[in-house]
Amino acid sequence: MRPRRKPRNFFRFITSDNSSSLNIPTKFTREHRKQILLNDVLLIVSDDKVWPLGWMVSGDGKLWLQKGWPEFHDHYCLKFGHILYFTHMGKSIFHVRIFDPSYQEIYNFPPKKYLKSFPSYSVTIRASYLRGSIVYAPVGFCRRYLVGDRKVGSCVLRMSNGGRWGPVNCRVFETYARLCGKSWRKFSDENRLCVGDVCVFELINDVEKVMNVTISRAC
Repeated sequence: MRPRRKPRNFFRFITSDNSSSLNIPTKFTREHRKQILLNDVLLIVSDDKVWPLGWMVSGDGKLWLQKGWPEFHDHYCLKFGHILYFTHMGKSIFHVRIFDPSYQEIYNFPPKKYLKSFPSYSVTIRASYLRGSIVYAPVGFCRRYLVGDRKVGSCVLRMSNGGRWGPVNCRVFETYARLCGKSWRKFSDENRLCVGDVCVFELINDVEKVMNVTISRAC
């Protein structure tokens, strides 16, 4: 019987949830975990640029690209619908090809100065968020844009109708972060958030920490 071949390639789809980190497929991680965790990862892109990134292992054992991923995401102007094709070249080295939403490979990346790519993330509202007057946020996003080296910061939330709420507290822990406090409770109540609503948070002013919020209602 021929030995089972270990997976060497995998796809990752870009969504609004992975601007601050990117998870590695469970099957690939299971087969290559010991090998790829020996060193920080190197991503070699089709434009011949080499990107050193750092691993992060979550509490449930999943493997994520986190340190350096936001800069990679921003540099290539990745957006919803883009597809990344990873080829494992051995150890912690991967070759990455980037495809647009129509499945065409991208070779000529547009200069960033012509693009408008605000940092953002999305959250689906759960019952526990409403009971606890909190909402969880990507820890990488909060560390990079809201709190820096501190554990506590704040931001201002605004809606397209002109409403503003703040300061909203942002607290960062080892593996997660959350928005909380009286201003968040007021935002949640006045915008009648319900279980299943999807909120997209988009940082539109990184000096004053202003985030525009778009709500997609569950019903």
